[in-house]
Amino acid sequence: MLVKTHLLLFAQLVQLSYSFQSSPCHLNNLSRSSSSRCANSELRMGMGLPLEDDDDDDDDDVSSDRRSFLQKASTGSAATIMSAAVFLNNPYLASASASAVGEDNAPIILATFARRRVGALPASLTSLPPNKLGIFQRLGEAFLYSNDATRTAGKDIFASFDFPADWLQLDRFLGGIQYVDQRNGDKLYVLKVPLPSGIETLKEVPKAYFGDTIFNPNGELVKNGNDIEEYKVLSSSMLETAEDSPPRRRLKVRYTTITGNNFSVERKGLVDIYEVGGMCYMLMTGSNAVRFDKKGVERDVVEYIADSFRVTKLPSVV
Repeated sequence: MLVKTHLLLFAQLVQLSYSFQSSPCHLNNLSRSSSSRCANSELRMGMGLPLEDDDDDDDDDVSSDRRSFLQKASTGSAATIMSAAVFLNNPYLASASASAVGEDNAPIILATFARRRVGALPASLTSLPPNKLGIFQRLGEAFLYSNDATRTAGKDIFASFDFPADWLQLDRFLGGIQYVDQRNGDKLYVLKVPLPSGIETLKEVPKAYFGDTIFNPNGELVKNGNDIEEYKVLSSSMLETAEDSPPRRRLKVRYTTITGNNFSVERKGLVDIYEVGGMCYMLMTGSNAVRFDKKGVERDVVEYIADSFRVTKLPSVV
């Protein structure tokens, strides 16, 4: 955000610089026109009147050439900077261009936030009847297979899950899904990552692959303000699904986050995964490790959210 602000401010400074450089007063030093003409020209410009003709053809040529040069240079610089600012402000372009490489220069696969498929099926938010864990809502929304905001027929999906009604949604304008319990920092995320090269089924994927792609420092989870100190995938199991449903897998994870006060907090949670068309759609949620291990209400809420996660393939015509 700070970089974007600096770029926008710098673009404005460049444009102001151009206005100053192309004014008659500035060009006076280059063409050696009289100071009185400079003042008169500035006055006429300020009043919105046309500039007086310059009788010195040579000076006119010099001023015109230099003004043209300065205009092109300044306009080009401003356009370049503004283009960069627009690029940085577009989450889809930024996500699509981001990449990481390993020591052997091979690309590293990173998990990203699952982007909402705007304009497909409208998002739904349904209030559910109260239960022993509290009051919950059900979110249902379409998500993109791609990272560049384009639709992929037969591969985009519709997902739904339940979550506590008092959790706050974060960064919706970026196109992803994050919710937080403001009382204790518990969160949920909807992420996605492709199957690793050479592997065709969800069951074959090494469990460490998911931990490495989710918690990588270059991944979107960490870059969006979730500082992770260490992590480990503790267990993995395939879950039963209906015959017409995509394969489903669940991981138990442990990870340590760094708070704004620079304290380390160990958390444990669940990652529920569906695979559709070679893409793994993941809901991750967790709580404080101590409360998770006590198997109290916090653990029950984590399991309730993960159990509620559903993914289905969108019809090709939608």
